[in-house]
Amino acid sequence: MKLSIVQLTIAATFALFLVACTPDKPVTPPTPEPIPAVEVTIPVFNKDSAYQYIQTQVDFGPRVPETDAHAACAKWIEGKLAAFGWQTQVQEAVIDGWDSKTIGIKNIIGSYKPELKNRVLLCAHWDTRRITDQDAEFPDKPGLGADDGGSGVGIFLEIARVVAQANDLNVGLDIVFFDAEDQGESRSPRPAEQSWCLGSQYWSRNMHTMAAKPQFGILLDMAGSKNARFPMEGVSSKRAPAVHQAVWREARSLGYSDLFVTDRAQDLIDDHVYVNDIAKIPTIDIINLPTSPSHNGTFGAYWHTQQDNMDIIGKHTLNAVGQVVLTSLYKHEKDALY
Repeated sequence: MKLSIVQLTIAATFALFLVACTPDKPVTPPTPEPIPAVEVTIPVFNKDSAYQYIQTQVDFGPRVPETDAHAACAKWIEGKLAAFGWQTQVQEAVIDGWDSKTIGIKNIIGSYKPELKNRVLLCAHWDTRRITDQDAEFPDKPGLGADDGGSGVGIFLEIARVVAQANDLNVGLDIVFFDAEDQGESRSPRPAEQSWCLGSQYWSRNMHTMAAKPQFGILLDMAGSKNARFPMEGVSSKRAPAVHQAVWREARSLGYSDLFVTDRAQDLIDDHVYVNDIAKIPTIDIINLPTSPSHNGTFGAYWHTQQDNMDIIGKHTLNAVGQVVLTSLYKHEKDALY
């Protein structure tokens, strides 16, 4: 059958009408490419290695400033950092001591990737008490300081070793081992800053040369005893709240809520006070504050006694603190948590 031009025109017009009246098919948007999750490979902290570093310090004997044991241990600590490939220096100074007499101190400093401007401060005191004045039997003897002095150094030496071995952390680190933290007089009428934390005060006023000031700091003090309990110390929460919350969050994610509890604790005078207030570096204190403190009212029964020896060191605690700090450092690099 042939169609006339008029019929063809009518047919074409009708076809166009049908097309125009047909609803559009929904357009399926392209499936976006999935955003790959940022993988963070965190080295494993070796609690046995950290324990041995504490044992070595204790084997030197009491590390009281201006003693042979103090000098020998300082040389050993610097040597370990150097052996790990860290840049080292010893900040020596003669300062006014707790009794208004001068005292020679050594702040031991190690730097990892000193050229980087994104930096974190890790710190602990390494001296030990000149007298164990909380000991009923031996109040005038110097202390071994396995936990109070030794544990923070042992944990950070192991972190220094692990980080250097992996060599994949793109954050600069400065470890400062403060001297003369623990030489004060408990019953002195002098202000606290004239008795305690003398090494950290000196460093905070005379910081070693760095590519940039550290963005935040973590202080360890009495961080290695069995059955330790680390509440959220008051100065840390006030001066460095974001850092405090982030580190405790990492502790919970690692399953260490039994050690890193969310209870609020009192403000303590410790090295972090002066790092915060003088150096202006937001710094937290990871410090053991048991629920049932001893006669001293704040710390464990071994504090400033002859019982602060290797018997009270717990490898589970060393592992928890070390792994939490390592995780916090690596998460800071990848996710800028703080």
